[in-house]
Amino acid sequence: MESLTDAAILIGRSGVVKDVVHCLRDEGRAGALILGGAGSGKTVVVKAVLAELHGQGSIIRLTATQALASVQFGALAPYLAGLPDHDLDSSSAVLAAVTAALRAEPALALFVIDDAQYLDRGTTRLLAQAVATGAARLLAACRPGTQVPEEFLALWGDGVVAKFDLVPLSRAEVHQLCEQVLHADVSPWVSELFASATEGNPYMLLSLIEHSRATGALAKRRGTWFLLAPPDLGDVPAADLLDHHLRSMSDEEKTAAAIVALAGPLSLGQILRFSSPRAVDALEGAGIITVSREPDRIVRPASPLIGEIIRRRVPAGRSAGLRASLLALPWAGKVLPDAVLNQLRWALDSGAEPPAGDLLEGAIAANAGLDTATARRAAEAIGPGPLRPEARLQLAYSDYILGRRSDAADGLRAAQPLRYGRASYLAALLAGRLKDLAAGLDVPLAASGTDAQPPGQGPDKPGGPDAAGRDATGPDAASGDPAGRSAWLSPGVGLASALALEDWDGRTAELAERLQALLAEADNNPDIRIPAASRLAEAWMAEGRVLAALGLGREAWHAARTDGLALPLSYEDVLARHCLALARAGEWEELASVLDDYASGMPTRLLYSGGLLHLMRGYSRLRQGRVPESLAELLLAVEELLIADPWQVLAFGRALAAYAAATAGQLDEAAEQAQAFRSADYRAPETLRLLAEAYCTAAEQGAGGDAGAARRELARLADEAQRQGLRTVETDIRRLAVRAGDTGAAEQLAASSAALEGPEARLLHTYALSVAAGDSPGLMALSDQAMNAGHLLLALEAAQQAARLLKDDPEKWKLTAVQRKVHHRMVAAGMSGQLDIVHGENHAELTARESEILDLVAGGATNAEIAARLTLSQRTVEGHLYRIFGKLGVSRRGELLNIRNNNHQPP
Repeated sequence: MESLTDAAILIGRSGVVKDVVHCLRDEGRAGALILGGAGSGKTVVVKAVLAELHGQGSIIRLTATQALASVQFGALAPYLAGLPDHDLDSSSAVLAAVTAALRAEPALALFVIDDAQYLDRGTTRLLAQAVATGAARLLAACRPGTQVPEEFLALWGDGVVAKFDLVPLSRAEVHQLCEQVLHADVSPWVSELFASATEGNPYMLLSLIEHSRATGALAKRRGTWFLLAPPDLGDVPAADLLDHHLRSMSDEEKTAAAIVALAGPLSLGQILRFSSPRAVDALEGAGIITVSREPDRIVRPASPLIGEIIRRRVPAGRSAGLRASLLALPWAGKVLPDAVLNQLRWALDSGAEPPAGDLLEGAIAANAGLDTATARRAAEAIGPGPLRPEARLQLAYSDYILGRRSDAADGLRAAQPLRYGRASYLAALLAGRLKDLAAGLDVPLAASGTDAQPPGQGPDKPGGPDAAGRDATGPDAASGDPAGRSAWLSPGVGLASALALEDWDGRTAELAERLQALLAEADNNPDIRIPAASRLAEAWMAEGRVLAALGLGREAWHAARTDGLALPLSYEDVLARHCLALARAGEWEELASVLDDYASGMPTRLLYSGGLLHLMRGYSRLRQGRVPESLAELLLAVEELLIADPWQVLAFGRALAAYAAATAGQLDEAAEQAQAFRSADYRAPETLRLLAEAYCTAAEQGAGGDAGAARRELARLADEAQRQGLRTVETDIRRLAVRAGDTGAAEQLAASSAALEGPEARLLHTYALSVAAGDSPGLMALSDQAMNAGHLLLALEAAQQAARLLKDDPEKWKLTAVQRKVHHRMVAAGMSGQLDIVHGENHAELTARESEILDLVAGGATNAEIAARLTLSQRTVEGHLYRIFGKLGVSRRGELLNIRNNNHQPP
């Protein structure tokens, strides 16, 4: 791997280099100021500018250091060697000497200074005067804010020099830098998490990449770099740079930096209770902290990486002393939600013994945030007592999130017995995820007399670092009861627990009824109500109530985002159901927005949820017909889910990946993913198990499997979905069957799609009728309608079905026109123009109706006579004949007679 290379740091800076060179060479400006914090790439930009200006004028480098900052004209010392000692303190003598030196240069000199914030005052004034009078030019790199010399700012204000600010790298630039340094594709969640940890600081980012690779947290799988574990932020090599800055600070500044890292984020008002505005300004100017511009002026470390480095550098004794000093001050305001776990960690680091209730709330909040390390630490600190079973329950949850299912099941049993309420509900949810591993678990489904007062119940206490967790979770957080005592002792808790423990496979309608009853009972408990509403929306979507499901799912997602969900894994449950609903309703832009907002707003969760997000994107693109993009996303999803899969969606991802690979012609990949699906236990999403099996079956057919067997299996799966009342799932499977060449399923597709809500369902119904009737003009008209409505996949299916029907049409121009339209649409969608979404019917088995029509044709009946005999329209009879021609590989009616007379029907 490359070290911290100049080329990598210049990512996102090349535009600045170009502008600075243009400013100095073409605009004739007298200079340029390059401003940026530590590690932002100022020095590398200066080097790149000088390389571009090579041979154009004289370069005079001045060294500015903290040691020389207090020495008058210290930076100019190498150029004053001939000046008598008694003149070194004389401004006029120094000015004369420098002026003489400048005149001796063959061309206009360019002063180059790195770390210009350390220039002594005399040198600064002299340089400013030389630049202002045109005697020299200036290229200075400097820290921003108050550290920029006033004289240089005056030059900029007068338009003599230009100023360029080095802003943090964007997410896209971070990703580009990661791939350049690692010389391979990088999972987008790696760059998203690294961008969040470093706030786009190039030096910090490169240091984090180097450290993560060296420790094995970052590893390459199938040609792409993934995160296998959370990187240890406190030990990155960039810590040396930060140590250097901290050593140069005053004691007050060091104390303020430590408290922000240990207890933050804090409001500016809280910070100013133990630090001066000057110290805060100095830390902000040095890039150690940031102060928001919102009314509360929130102060936090400039990046999580900087915060963790500072936290690790505070000795245990000093940390305990700082905490004691802070606790001695009257606390103003509440603990900010982001600070709750930080302050809990600080308490444990200091050897304090937080109340068991605070530790339990911290463990739950950490698991809900997918921070298993903090969850385990808090739970393990809870000693014997009434909250110990709930602590064991949180340890079981952290094991489950980490993929240790057997350990989670053991921990869940060790937590018994649990009181009725939040603990019993959490146990039921985990048991439901563990399924057979937690069989026979005794979970109370009704309150008893001993449950009336939850353990640890006590009055509210004021906020502050000794009450971490209370203000962030609600008035009853001290009791381990964030939704309120009555909410967790209501009958709704038992109903929700029972629902979590039961197997609802094949009982979607009954599940929907029970969920509606639960919603009526749990109105005042968002941790039960929101997931229940989301799950009901999922059931409605599977049943075909698309619009109602979409509305309820949006409500649940909005509530999850605004009210929050305090229980582990629940937030992503709601996210996944909402995304699946949006994908199935064709709400592509809304789905992309939801996923993008989650990824940018919750990057620390992506180590565990990144595979889920790739899966949702891949499924969306598959349903859009963007098969190559879908395959790329789904293969990333599979690899991410092999690393972490708390929501148990890997099998579904493999089925989708197998189908996308088969459709894209990557048959080996399709076979590999299909085999892996067949050997795995399917767990989630529950309502899509039949659809996952259908996708895998279609993939196996596409990869060279038995077409007849695949069609029979797809028909069986569709019939089973119909039996269970899953009309949306049934429609998807029958559509797969028609796409795979079984046009005999078109009539059943028309019937199932007619039972669905939504505009795409209406288009799909028309499509199915046109396929059943062999109506190529109708299919082309439908293709245009679907394309205009944004349903690319359906547009392609209809067009390719029309091309199939026109294959033997004597007027070949019709086929050519359709094929050209199909090609253009597929290329516009980023797909190969030769990609077959729809497959032909050669050698497929005849349906009972088709066999009946073949017998009548063999008997000499005309189309009109067959239509009258079977009570069908003549167009429907023609459609059946088209399909019979395709299946038997013939093109003329007379060939059908020969086949029937020879009693030969291809298998």
